[in-house]
Amino acid sequence: MDLVYLHVMHLGNEKLLQDIRSIWTNPLLVNRAGRALENLSVDIDSGLADLVPVGVWSLANPDLVERLQKGAQLNEADPTTFFGLGSKGYNGLSYDGRIRIARGTTIA
Repeated sequence: MDLVYLHVMHLGNEKLLQDIRSIWTNPLLVNRAGRALENLSVDIDSGLADLVPVGVWSLANPDLVERLQKGAQLNEADPTTFFGLGSKGYNGLSYDGRIRIARGTTIA
């Protein structure tokens, strides 16, 4: 298989993850559901992963990078509103000090 990367949803089998890492030479993404933000880099630091997915945090915080850089509080994820059009959901979350509403319109 000549895959560019492998994305693993880790469910607790550390030995399996170590075995995968030992034979997989391309980029490895390790997703540990429910991982605390302060533990985000643990798998990278230990050499088990090359990248860690931040999908849910990104959906709840369109300005995730800026919030992390500033140490700002993150929005709580609400999966029932992901990708919604209107005043709730991904298109209606706080972003850069403004509120986004349906289809990208912004209000101060």
